[in-house]
Amino acid sequence: MSSADDIFPVVVIGGGLAGLSAAIHLAERDVTPVVLEADTEWAGGCLSGGPDDTFEHNGRTWSFRTEHGAHALWGGYDNMRAMLDRFLKLELHESIGAEWINRWGNRVRYVEAGSAVRGTVLPAPFHYLQLLVRPRFWETVNPLDILSIPGYLTSLLMTTGFDPITEQVELEGLKMDDYFRFWTPNLRATFRGLGHSLLAAPSENISLSAFIAAIRFYTLLRRDTWALGYLPCNAHDCLIQPMIDYIQEKGGMVMTGTRGLNLLRQGENWLVRVEDVKRGGRRTMLARHVILAVDPPAAERMLNDSPDTAPIASTLKFPPNVNNSTARLWFDKQPRDGAPGGMFTGDFGIDNFFWLNRLHTEFKEWGDAGGSAIEVHFYAPEKILEQPDHMLVVMATSEVLRAFPELKGHFVHGSIRRNGRNQTEFRIPTKHSWWVETPWENVLACGDWVGCDSPAMWMERSVVSAMEAANHVIRANGAEPFAIIPPRKPEALARVMGGVVRAGRKVFGPVIRFIVHPIGKR
Repeated sequence: MSSADDIFPVVVIGGGLAGLSAAIHLAERDVTPVVLEADTEWAGGCLSGGPDDTFEHNGRTWSFRTEHGAHALWGGYDNMRAMLDRFLKLELHESIGAEWINRWGNRVRYVEAGSAVRGTVLPAPFHYLQLLVRPRFWETVNPLDILSIPGYLTSLLMTTGFDPITEQVELEGLKMDDYFRFWTPNLRATFRGLGHSLLAAPSENISLSAFIAAIRFYTLLRRDTWALGYLPCNAHDCLIQPMIDYIQEKGGMVMTGTRGLNLLRQGENWLVRVEDVKRGGRRTMLARHVILAVDPPAAERMLNDSPDTAPIASTLKFPPNVNNSTARLWFDKQPRDGAPGGMFTGDFGIDNFFWLNRLHTEFKEWGDAGGSAIEVHFYAPEKILEQPDHMLVVMATSEVLRAFPELKGHFVHGSIRRNGRNQTEFRIPTKHSWWVETPWENVLACGDWVGCDSPAMWMERSVVSAMEAANHVIRANGAEPFAIIPPRKPEALARVMGGVVRAGRKVFGPVIRFIVHPIGKR
């Protein structure tokens, strides 16, 4: 029989943003967490660091930390921003704008959309119409695109009154491209790029419900949600490692190279079987509470390998993971002035981009020497990502030089980071999904794919679900839970329009469903 001293208050399986966020809140309330991270060197999951990227230039060796590619927090990431201020006192650099670079055929066109959208007097959801008064925007469209305006406005109107996450509606079989059904090819390609950037996936992996949820949360219902706050350096050094240090200073443990295998019920406690990847062998840990903060495949494997959880776990739906990569390109010349980041859309084969010499302190010296460094993201189909590194570098370089021709002849070095399948394909959480409060007593879950009481996505969902899981354990230990900041309400006009659409859905929805439903199944 184990004594109380042998039982851990809580074991957190997974040392990504969600797991560390749960652990740091637990540690602050003197509920000592043990965090198990499978990677032998780099905790952080989708914010993990990596070994230095080193090259020679002009007789000098230059080294830069590699990373997954997360650089900014959106305006709606209120709980994540509050967490960073509460524990790390991390000061973000607020964005001056975001640039859309669109290629349609051989023609490349530019528009600074970030400051225009969030600084306009036009209320949401019509704030994007501010782009119409910017001459550069008209260079990105053609006369045929005017025909898309009715379809564009109809799509926006319907989106204000349909919240897939809150309603738990996954429109089975419908993809993001169905949203643009009555749009012209140019506008469709432009906004398809927005979907890639918001959901970190190629078109074929983005459902219609996921796309609607993303544009609602990130940009459609409020002007201020498109207000990026950039990290001052790479995510490992300014975010992940400081979180680990804080947890350990409070008495918690973060154990790298340890992978959770399965769970066994032991009375009121849980026995966690662990593989020690770093040191070899296996061990067991007895815990009052377990928080699973792993990706969907790992969660599915653990639960199905656990006799006490397998019967119910086999009935749950776990979203798949998708592949993505980043490319970094160094030049010995500065590009034209512009925003520190943005999106490539249209016919470009790359997606997000960030000028690292304008964002991160570790690139300052390279920038001061007259150089520049850009990071671009590939949210592309497998057939593209399966190419060798040098082919992806060539592709990224060619695309960047299309957008920034002044850099031709100034390429210095390029590298690829393959992030593997650690990015979740976002699916709307439903009753068949994995939620913070699981079907098993004292087993909680958190992560960017886990269902919780919030329309938040990605890093903000990781933090909110982590706080919900941590609060459950904190309450059980008689301590005061942390207040979770509610999501920002839509602006007045968007709220009114949404109400009208929802009312219309209630009145006409049954009629429409009756008409379109197969007669044989009525």
